[in-house]
Amino acid sequence: MHDLLGLKSLSGAPALLSGYRSITRHPALGKARTALRNLRLIGVNIESEAHLQEAVIEARAWEDDHASDDDYVEPPFEISTDPGTGFAIRERVRRDDARRNAMLDALLGVLPNDIHNLVPADHTRRFRFRIDGDNGSDVICDTREIMNLPPRPATAQDKASRAPIVVTIEELENIARTLDEEDARDPARVPRNFLTRLRSEEGQAVFSVLSPQGAALRRTDVISLDSVSHMIGLPGAGKSTLIFLLVVLLARQGRRITLLVPSIEFALALDADLTRYSIPTALLVGQSPDARRSHSTRLAERIATMDSGGFGQTAPGAELLGTRCALSAFVSVPPPAFEFPHDRPPCTSLRQASIKKDGKEGKEGYRSCPLATACGRQRSARRLADADALVQIGHVISTEVMASPHFHTERMRHFERVARTSDLVIIDEVDGAQAALDQKGFAELDLFGSSESYETILLDDVFDPVASGRGFAVSNSIENYTLASNRFMRLNRALRAHLLERMAEEGGVLARFKDAFVTGNSILASMYLDPETDEEEHGSRRFDLVRRLFEQLVRSVLASDVGGDGEDDLSELDLERVARDLEIDHGALISATTRFRGALNSLLNVRLVERFEENYDEMRDAFFGILPHRQGLDPQEARILFRFLVEVTTVVLQFLALVPAQYAMIAEGVHTERVFGQGVTADLRRTLPESLIGRLSGIRFAYETNDRGQRSLRLQYLSFAGVPRLLLYHLSELLTEDGIKGPAVLMASATSYLAPSPSYHVPVRPSYVLRREGESDAWRHSAYAFLPVRDPDRPGEFVRVSGAGSERERNHSLRLLTDHFFSGADPLVRKFREDQFDPGRRTGIVVNSYEQVAFIKAHLRRTSSSAHRVIGVTSDIRNVPSQERAEWVSASQVEMLGTRDDWDALVFPMKAIGRGVNIVFPDGSRVRDAVLGNIAFFVRPHPTADSLAFTGGLAGQLALRFDQRVIPPNADLAGLAREWRSARDEALDALRWLLRRPQQMSRLGRMIRPFVADGMVDLLQTIGRAMRNGCKTRVFFVDASFAPQSAKNRRDTQRTSMIVAMRDVLEDLLSCPDPVEREIYRLLYEPFLHPLRHCAHVIFPEMDPE
Repeated sequence: MHDLLGLKSLSGAPALLSGYRSITRHPALGKARTALRNLRLIGVNIESEAHLQEAVIEARAWEDDHASDDDYVEPPFEISTDPGTGFAIRERVRRDDARRNAMLDALLGVLPNDIHNLVPADHTRRFRFRIDGDNGSDVICDTREIMNLPPRPATAQDKASRAPIVVTIEELENIARTLDEEDARDPARVPRNFLTRLRSEEGQAVFSVLSPQGAALRRTDVISLDSVSHMIGLPGAGKSTLIFLLVVLLARQGRRITLLVPSIEFALALDADLTRYSIPTALLVGQSPDARRSHSTRLAERIATMDSGGFGQTAPGAELLGTRCALSAFVSVPPPAFEFPHDRPPCTSLRQASIKKDGKEGKEGYRSCPLATACGRQRSARRLADADALVQIGHVISTEVMASPHFHTERMRHFERVARTSDLVIIDEVDGAQAALDQKGFAELDLFGSSESYETILLDDVFDPVASGRGFAVSNSIENYTLASNRFMRLNRALRAHLLERMAEEGGVLARFKDAFVTGNSILASMYLDPETDEEEHGSRRFDLVRRLFEQLVRSVLASDVGGDGEDDLSELDLERVARDLEIDHGALISATTRFRGALNSLLNVRLVERFEENYDEMRDAFFGILPHRQGLDPQEARILFRFLVEVTTVVLQFLALVPAQYAMIAEGVHTERVFGQGVTADLRRTLPESLIGRLSGIRFAYETNDRGQRSLRLQYLSFAGVPRLLLYHLSELLTEDGIKGPAVLMASATSYLAPSPSYHVPVRPSYVLRREGESDAWRHSAYAFLPVRDPDRPGEFVRVSGAGSERERNHSLRLLTDHFFSGADPLVRKFREDQFDPGRRTGIVVNSYEQVAFIKAHLRRTSSSAHRVIGVTSDIRNVPSQERAEWVSASQVEMLGTRDDWDALVFPMKAIGRGVNIVFPDGSRVRDAVLGNIAFFVRPHPTADSLAFTGGLAGQLALRFDQRVIPPNADLAGLAREWRSARDEALDALRWLLRRPQQMSRLGRMIRPFVADGMVDLLQTIGRAMRNGCKTRVFFVDASFAPQSAKNRRDTQRTSMIVAMRDVLEDLLSCPDPVEREIYRLLYEPFLHPLRHCAHVIFPEMDPE
């Protein structure tokens, strides 16, 4: 920064090192762009001004710790630890100092990847491994009988540049014709009839490809792909066909393609289809034991539905999901009671001595397994490495998988391999991929009670080595970290004790926070904001002042001796201004803050648990004495909430204070990255920008019950960590600073262009829109109806599932709805199949969970003679009794229902049948038409209590918006820092505003439309399964909570009715002033909006209830 940008201090470092393209691609940073990127890659991540201060202090502590080392060399710059100087930089050596220039050259160059130093064991000599790391018994392996092993596959070379991909519709039609001819030459094949998917028998186009040209969408015969492109089209518009033909065409031209799809089932099906046409493929899947077990189980479930219960059967892709290690066959000297660890085989932990020049054995070292080039368990990794595998297929989350050290010399994750070697990356159902990545943006860390908890990590990595005098030398930084960690553990245990104390209370004071993302902000809101009314703007401002005062008081005490995060400490708090803004007496405020801080100090140092309560009470009395809680709050409830507030705030702030030290401990080799919990990998976090809201943190707790009825507490620390969704937008330019032009990226979906939706909207104007010709005749005949069911137990009321007060009430409501649709000799679902709307098509019953599916199926078996004609979707087919298997399918088997005629209805959770899953007629006059023609929503879509989907989506949206912002080119470095701080403050305000509210439409105020837009995507995707191939659809909104006022013959509004809110969202989009945007939205959403406008039995705001 000093040499490249001329900066004399580090005050703007958090902004410049944030990684956002709006900053890094700005002309003011042209000379430093590569250096800033390289600093992030080596782990210099400064998330906030607070983090900067701690990093500077840690750097000074490191210098003090190592100054006496023999190999210590003083750094070329000294950084002031005084925030008042902006962390001023002072030169220690001259500008022409050789070491200083060498450091600068390294930062301006291409950083080499780490190298895997493992070599395969010599299979002609014995080798060994240990069952349990260094402490287990030796297992001797002997592979000498193997004469030869296959060589390691040649890997794909990096591509420094790539020409744009240009494909004509004529070329796609030609490849379709070619594939049809290949099918015709093989009588054993069922023809796929690709050409008829593009052109009818009369030669007319089945669908058109439109692109923005001027102020309109116009038909195009050319698809050009370079940088990031976006393709959209309704379900059945031809998107899947076009993508498949595009992949085959490009692969036969020798191009490399990465195809990211919604599920493993989708990936396996595509792998089989491409293999059928001699396209060499590889499967990109997770390699952890849990991922392998999950994928193989789902494939086994599919095989189990085949003839003979799957005995002697297989399925495409089975060879790619092997779970057994070949080395188990070569164990020559097993220890007693030895069982080979197939889940965690010793792929890279074999031990074998080297051979010296004189032929004698030398020192033993770690080796990789020599059988990897032939092992079935390594088949997918082997094919991924093979340069001949031109098409890689997998899920976007799997791009974080490490490239196998068996076949790659450099340590690299697959997202970087893709950026280096692929010509085209296709992200199918991109909005779903984006939402999945958002959920990886949360770091989750158990605070106690598991082998991966933070307390366990501290004991294993710090306290045990320090106590036993092994592992590392104790330095000042480690001693300070130990002291701060001890305080954290003490605070954590106080919180745990309180939650355990409250565990026996069913529906107690803290029940509202169970399973939620709990912050001090949300607890304070429960004490100061009226839950029955909306928050006024002036109330919001006053509340923010209260929140900031409380956090600063706590932070000032935590930072006073062992160090805190330094942000907004008491010295920066102008108590006179606070008193004026909050309209309280200045003298009373000073007295209260002194009293509060003294009580908190006592709490932190108290030796007797019995003294905790009096300190909590003292703090509460001091704080409420100047800022009373809201009227109507029960004093005992306020007492419990305040204690909870102190506990959560101290735990969160103390953990945040530890973060910079944790980075230092990782650098020292004390900790590994697991100390930050489960989220995105460190490699991806360093490659992409920091979270715009920093490490906004909280806790989540839940009470769990085991099979014996015993209850236990689960307590987690949650924080935002990185912005994974930006991988989709950065992939094409990920390696620009290394001089590499990345692959073209094609994003595709049906619902990825919905501006109000934080989670699902892709803010890249569609380059191509697919329009199915003649489809409007179908959707104009679609019919939606609000169809609530009267509650026989409550005259004048209708059955509500969503919003029911308890599990018992929800189940009672589900029974009533089930009886309405399935009771009698001629049940309603059978009438739907046989009436004149669209004869022969079946009904989908949509619920919220697999548990609700099981509940409905169990009720039907007791009450309905047609229960056997209702198929349930289960998450685990193994839990279904064998005599009932015909009535159940797993999500991976749903598509097979198109070949069966022995069912009338399918009961499934909202997301179980969604992206990429289509139940269609396999042949006959309705070939490829949707089998489902009626969709009945028994529940209104709503996130579960522990869902962070909307929160993560909003955080991702705000970060992406700043990443894509264009900052005026004349802005200086200080201006860039101000832009970053402003965007950060806005994002923090928005997230805090959201987190202090329950996720209920009536309570979300200005965020109603984003919330509804997020929820409606899954609903539209579900309805889309019934629109396949341009079919008309009948939709029933059965849960009375969809339009509760209409059920009472009153007007509904967007605050009361999701149906009204959905209509209003789509109406706004179709009224967009931009003609191209308006036409795009019309093509995408008019098929939904038209029947929504005419939804029967809904009383819209502009209608007369009479």
